[in-house]
Amino acid sequence: MRKVLDWITWQRIPADQIGFKNLEQESRTLILYSLFYILLAFGVGNLIIHFPQPILGAKEFVQDFWFAAVFKFSLLLILPSLIFFKRWKYGIQDLLFGLKPKIGMNIKGALLITIGFLLNIRHISRVSEAMPSFEDAEFRLILGIVFPLLIAGLPEELFFRGMLQTRLEKLWNTPIAILVSGLLFTAWHLPSRFLLANGVEGQAGDWVSILLGTGLPVFLVSCFFGWHWARYRNLPLLIGVHWAIDILPSLSSFFGVSN
Repeated sequence: MRKVLDWITWQRIPADQIGFKNLEQESRTLILYSLFYILLAFGVGNLIIHFPQPILGAKEFVQDFWFAAVFKFSLLLILPSLIFFKRWKYGIQDLLFGLKPKIGMNIKGALLITIGFLLNIRHISRVSEAMPSFEDAEFRLILGIVFPLLIAGLPEELFFRGMLQTRLEKLWNTPIAILVSGLLFTAWHLPSRFLLANGVEGQAGDWVSILLGTGLPVFLVSCFFGWHWARYRNLPLLIGVHWAIDILPSLSSFFGVSN
């Protein structure tokens, strides 16, 4: 039992070995921004309801201009990155922690990315059937593949794992950091789904279905990602797995297939 516990809690780079320029101020800023981001989700959801701007007529609201370009790309990737790299003057090395690719790591990474992609394999046949109906199918295919990287994998893992959780680990401890960052990560998913969801993520207006269809699975995945980050400090892998999970649903939306 002791060996199992030691394996679970082992860390390549423990948080107490990581240096921060102003731990308390940075942690406070990130927590407050996370809470503000939850409120923003309500606002963006209402914008989509009243002034929808689906990109290329995408089926799902996550490919709407307000959600993708403003809420995710601008406010979760660009703005936090400017604060992290420009204002706080950190570098890429402060997110990689001396990570050096190894054969075993690459094999495990490829396996996890493949598993992530296959989680939504049910979409493949429907996307294949829909593609011939679109003259710009190749462009939609490329966009549908790239989009999840820019609006999901990269911003979400960079902010909630690379920036937020790492600081909370040192400020408090690893289990609490994983729990708190996981709750904050889950929380911003809920308002937009409550306003707009219609499918596996729940039904708009029904909090129970949203919590079961979105809240629970997102929280569990977030806790796994948080544990993996605390253990291995491998941000590129988490970005890749997150990206892989979202590719097929993204393609379905751009080809007019309901998720």
